[in-house]
Amino acid sequence: MRRQAAWALGRVGPSAAAVPALTAAMMDGDAGVRHQVVWALGEIGPPAAAAVPALTKALKDGDADVRDGAAWALGRIGPSASAAVPALTEALKDGVADVRVAATFALSDIKK
Repeated sequence: MRRQAAWALGRVGPSAAAVPALTAAMMDGDAGVRHQVVWALGEIGPPAAAAVPALTKALKDGDADVRDGAAWALGRIGPSASAAVPALTEALKDGVADVRVAATFALSDIKK
């Protein structure tokens, strides 16, 4: 149910209204929920800028899908996610290739 709720909030589109609830859900114990939350924040894009600190923290999540999704979401937020550049640079050393690739693209998207 929590995963579906996060998915639905991401489908609403670029609205900052869901960002506080999604940011709070980043603490969920279920990695599948956290992954869906980072995806939803990425779908919201620039209006999700308030979630940059939580997404930056998610780059250190124990689940690779969450880390990958957090990097992608930061890139989708764009230049407003510039505070995450040091953490994304560190993510370039992640042991999972998908995370490194997502961090590379995110850095490029943030610098646009």
